[in-house]
Amino acid sequence: MKLKSIAMTGVMSLAGLGLVGAGAHAVFTATTSSGQTITAGTLAVVVSSPNAPGCTTSSDNCTSLTLTPVGPFGSTFDSTASPITITYNGNIPATAISMTVSDSPINSAGLDNGGTFASDMGMCIYSGGTVANGLLSAVEASTIPVSGMSLGGTGYSYTFSTEFYAGTTSTTCGASGISSLDTLAQGGSDAVTVTVTYNG
Repeated sequence: MKLKSIAMTGVMSLAGLGLVGAGAHAVFTATTSSGQTITAGTLAVVVSSPNAPGCTTSSDNCTSLTLTPVGPFGSTFDSTASPITITYNGNIPATAISMTVSDSPINSAGLDNGGTFASDMGMCIYSGGTVANGLLSAVEASTIPVSGMSLGGTGYSYTFSTEFYAGTTSTTCGASGISSLDTLAQGGSDAVTVTVTYNG
């Protein structure tokens, strides 16, 4: 009885050793990961003017505006300068790459030697100094400097003004030698557009 008992104990001890031995063959593993989100910024530029109904402040979020019409004028005139403010509402720096001027005759009256009202009327663009000044047709054909028009970040703004005149000195930009309107310009109307393009 004693011997049988001892033999059984020995077998159980070996079984226990076998289990420990099998566990020693397990493989440890570990995993790590890293992630990154890439987000494109927003290039959001709005325009406003106290002379543009519906777009008088940047909170109106206008991307284009139409200034209140001026005139009718006589052969000699100087319109009041209209301030236009470009405000940046995006979240990446915005760089101005171009400013262009274009015009569209509203009616057929005022055509002068195959040109339009733009052939007789002067335009002044001003922003802390003269940006462009001369016949509207010449301003349209020129490369307008855009230095200083970049918008560094949200809330930055750039303000310029536009003024039209003939037969007199521009109040804002000074002299440019623009003659009075020709008789053939009578009844002429012209819509002038200033476009500023940014990239980011």
